Amino acid sequence: MASHQSYGSRRMVAELSNRGITAGRFKVRRLMRQAGLKPVWKRKFIHTTDSKHDLPIAANVLARQFNPAAPNKAYVSDITYGTPSQRSPPALG
Repeated sequence: MASHQSYGSRRMVAELSNRGITAGRFKVRRLMRQAGLKPVWKRKFIHTTDSKHDLPIAANVLARQFNPAAPNKAYVSDITYGTPSQRSPPALG
C-alpha cells in the first residue's frame, strides 16, 4: 500500500478491515512500531510574509555601508522566519 507515510494504526486497521483482515488497533500499532513504521502528519501551511500590500517600504539609508563614521550612528537587525519550534536559540556572545 503506497501511503506516503500517512497511515497510522487506526487508518491501517480500517484499510485491513476493508481487505477482509481482522486486527486490533493496538496489535497493529505494536507491529508498526516493530517494523519501524511511523506516520508523518501533514502540517498546515502557514503564510509568514505578505508582500502584496500598499504599505510604504523603509528606505535603504545605509545602502550596504555598514561602517559608520562614529559609534551609535547606525543599528542593524535581522528577521528570523519560522515558528518558534523551528528556530534555534539565539547565539549570545
